[in-house]
Amino acid sequence: MLDRYEPFGRAMGLRQVMDRVLEDAFVMPRGGESQGWGGPSLNVYEEGDELLVEAQLPGLRPEDLEINVEQGVLTISGQIKAEEERTERNYLVREHRTGRFSRSLRLPPAYDADACKADFDHGVLRLVFPKSEAAKPRRIEISRASGDGQRVLTNGQSKTQPAGAGARS
Repeated sequence: MLDRYEPFGRAMGLRQVMDRVLEDAFVMPRGGESQGWGGPSLNVYEEGDELLVEAQLPGLRPEDLEINVEQGVLTISGQIKAEEERTERNYLVREHRTGRFSRSLRLPPAYDADACKADFDHGVLRLVFPKSEAAKPRRIEISRASGDGQRVLTNGQSKTQPAGAGARS
């Protein structure tokens, strides 16, 4: 089998390494308690009449989290505590994030934050926001005249009047 010579193959690898170094140093710093990290990965999607927000939070417990909705903005925050540093370990790679985190996103106004249900299972926080009743589509019935009478709406109530009866001057 022949291996194809690709002179830029290694350069692309170096570029990817440099991108990662710069990202780790400036965009999403890793490290001690004081630095923290940007927050969990989120999936936000609509399913039927509900908005679902899923956050990946492995290693956390529900009591480590705080969830707030204020003026239509959902904020998920918490703290990942660092495990005790062991000096007998010689880490080659250490990527476990520690410190405080916070993620915020604006909720669409059609969803009712007061009726939200939260569930935390296997490191995944799942928030379900139902669509508010005012935002749900409503069907409006149309009244029709029948041969023997006419349907009339009076004060929000429907009643049938005989044919020929009704508003006469």
